[in-house]
Amino acid sequence: MRTETVRDPAETRVPKGRLLGVDAVRALAIVGVFIEHFFASGWLHGGPPDAAPGFLTWLNVQTSSRAMSLFVLLFGLSAALMTGGATPCAGHERWRARGRLAVRAAVLFLLSLAIDEYGMSVIEYYSVILLLLLPLTRLRARTLFILSGIAVPAMTFYAFWVFNAHSDWMMSGSETASGLAIFGHPGQWGEFFKGMVLFGGGFQVAYGLPLALAGMAIGRLDLRAHQVRIRLLYTGFVLAAASILGSWIATYPLGGAEAIATTPPPGMPWQVLLAMPPDGSLYATSPLGIVLMIGVAMVLLGGLLIALDQPLGRRALWPLAAAGGLAFTWYAAHFAVLKLVPKPYSFVFLATVVAVMLAASVAWRHWRRRGPLEWLVHRATLLVP
Repeated sequence: MRTETVRDPAETRVPKGRLLGVDAVRALAIVGVFIEHFFASGWLHGGPPDAAPGFLTWLNVQTSSRAMSLFVLLFGLSAALMTGGATPCAGHERWRARGRLAVRAAVLFLLSLAIDEYGMSVIEYYSVILLLLLPLTRLRARTLFILSGIAVPAMTFYAFWVFNAHSDWMMSGSETASGLAIFGHPGQWGEFFKGMVLFGGGFQVAYGLPLALAGMAIGRLDLRAHQVRIRLLYTGFVLAAASILGSWIATYPLGGAEAIATTPPPGMPWQVLLAMPPDGSLYATSPLGIVLMIGVAMVLLGGLLIALDQPLGRRALWPLAAAGGLAFTWYAAHFAVLKLVPKPYSFVFLATVVAVMLAASVAWRHWRRRGPLEWLVHRATLLVP
């Protein structure tokens, strides 16, 4: 009797050496972006946002900013993988890898400006972070983890200082042209980049830098080693649990919530530095919020890298991994959907969008290795000899 071999779906059109667990985490980040932007204000039919079911409101609030935190951490991890992974590139290979990383940042910046024609993208800020990482590509994991640990309080204290002492700086760049239109106004370029890196939207850079450094440090580990994945799991769990517990103690038993609630805006008490968003702290002023996301990313990476090493795990999670391989394409496409489909959105609509993404990703990855935008970015990087 003839038996047919069941083909592993993860072997279909996947670039050699690709870590499918990393792709799966990217897909979860995309789902988080969908939850935030397609705010489900009803189960079957969308309604007024203030009348949304409690669980859906809670889900949206908890997802806000945290999905993009995963994205920026994965930007750092990708930078590490592109420059040698556990063994940093040296000599000519290092310069070629840095050149390709710079080209990647430039292409992502231009594509993000194009996306801005449909909605406010944040990828241009993360492309700036990629450029800031270029001088650090020769560093090992331990040094990068230390730098990330230093950057967490430094960047959040900077944001706290600006919010309290120089809130007018946040308006810098607000009158400049947006999207690709900025290229038609060369007189605004200086103001545009100043607002992007230092003020206003620059808080995306300040908030994202420690996450990107942590991602780069993780990418410098041997992610193919089982013991490394296990260490990521329990280290991430400890970091996440400690940050949640520390924030809860500071916010409630120690009275931080009362101090935050009784300080009139635009004032911001120092207790926000110990609060967890959305408990009174903004994403850019919460060191514990950043540590939480580093811990969550470690848990997800460790767990999904282990799961996707198993045949059963690859079959079950292949739609998630396939979608993660097209993450930037789906990120851009969802802005078009936001433009075409007006609010309000229902949970059924949100679930349908996620299901379509997963199914279409499986079909596409059976046909092509990379998504359309991923292919474009990849081809551009290959221009560096």
